[in-house]
Amino acid sequence: MDKERENLLELFSTRVKENTSSTKKIDGLEKKLIGTDSGSPGPNRTTKKTQDGLSPVGNAVLREARRELGSRGGDSAQEDISEDAIAKAVDRVCATRGFVLDDVTRAEIIVAIKQDLFGWGVLQPLIEDPEVTDIHCYDFKTVVLQRGKMSEITSLRWPSHEAYCTFIDRVLYRLGKSLSTQQHTVDASFPDGKRICAVHKSVCGSKGPLVTIRVPRVAEASLESLVSYQVAPPLIVNYLAALTRTVEHTFMVSGETGTGKTTLMRSLGTQFRPEESIIAIEDTPELNFQHPYYRSLVSRTANTEGVGEVTLSEHIRTTLRMCPTRVILGEMRTPESAESFLESAQTGHCGMSTVHARNARETLTRLESLLGRAQRGVSIDIIRQQIALAVDVVIWQVREKASGRVRTGEVVEVGNFSEGNIQVRPMFKLVQQGESPVWEVLSYSSFFEDVLEKNGIYLGDAPKYIGFNNNEQDSSADLVKRK
Repeated sequence: MDKERENLLELFSTRVKENTSSTKKIDGLEKKLIGTDSGSPGPNRTTKKTQDGLSPVGNAVLREARRELGSRGGDSAQEDISEDAIAKAVDRVCATRGFVLDDVTRAEIIVAIKQDLFGWGVLQPLIEDPEVTDIHCYDFKTVVLQRGKMSEITSLRWPSHEAYCTFIDRVLYRLGKSLSTQQHTVDASFPDGKRICAVHKSVCGSKGPLVTIRVPRVAEASLESLVSYQVAPPLIVNYLAALTRTVEHTFMVSGETGTGKTTLMRSLGTQFRPEESIIAIEDTPELNFQHPYYRSLVSRTANTEGVGEVTLSEHIRTTLRMCPTRVILGEMRTPESAESFLESAQTGHCGMSTVHARNARETLTRLESLLGRAQRGVSIDIIRQQIALAVDVVIWQVREKASGRVRTGEVVEVGNFSEGNIQVRPMFKLVQQGESPVWEVLSYSSFFEDVLEKNGIYLGDAPKYIGFNNNEQDSSADLVKRK
């Protein structure tokens, strides 16, 4: 952004560069702060700068120029707007309203409009920072970043509340969404995996609108990326990939929010066989499996008249009439969706789903709770039998509090129902976090021994502890590239 700003100053300014705005550095991110003039604005008044944002004159020019360029209306031709067209729009506004801007302020306005029309505007430095995982906007002057689960205030801000609302409108327009008092919450995702949740000011209390952006930091969905980002060592990745390729096993991926559950499913999805028929059911499209026979169904909320709702459980029932090989439920949120998904898995449709839980064993307890609420009056033994028939493997994901890195915390195999309990076999567990994570191999035998051996995976040959700095990992890393 510094280089871009300097280039624009050269293009649109006749003054020397020492008139640049003050620079403030916080969190390693440099932000140019545009000042305000405390005096009342008027025609033929040249704006001055402080550290609070654009002056009223600058804000007026910014707003009018945006309107002229169609930024608020979501003009489909926005992608063709050039820097020269932006500059001319600013000049036309100044000429029409009788404003005179100093050259530096004029250049700042041009940069701000370009940021708003393309990319992520003032949030672009955070989007590009590889350590930032979440961005929380409280209002136009309060932006908080998260590295893992650690929150930090930043100096980033929009020039005004109107500029902030315009940014939200523009981003949501790219997704075919909009925010209003009737549609007060929008949850959507971009093709590259970024997620945005926006909440209308009318339901936000003293601040707002609220915006949360989640930025996935595993650059690509692949087995190699799981290893290169140290989500799990090659042995665990190969183990999961081998079971995925069989088209016989159903996975439950659990963990807290932001622990990489969806990323793990997308990575394992690279192992789906090319002849499979795959259907995903989601509230917000995120999975986007790159597969020739992939279809997706998305739930829908009721309209303002209270009709038109389509639930996840309805979609799952529809899916069973669409001849799928594998059924993927993006997130198991309701008792009805849990019942429908587990029923589909019991009838021979292997699949995957995610659920929130604090560890691998509690994942099964969570399933019992959801299924019990959907099947009131059914005994706990029957509920546990259904879970044991449906689920084969539980993968629990965790984000380290200190480093913010996503790891596979536990892998547990689910066996038969016997004597009132679901038989489980813990396989792997993260026992050391930090720069050199270590996993313990808890079992050298598996319920799926034949499948693993066919894929060249012999748990009996593995050391007790595995990580990324031993010979065992070097030898097994080659298996990751096998499809």
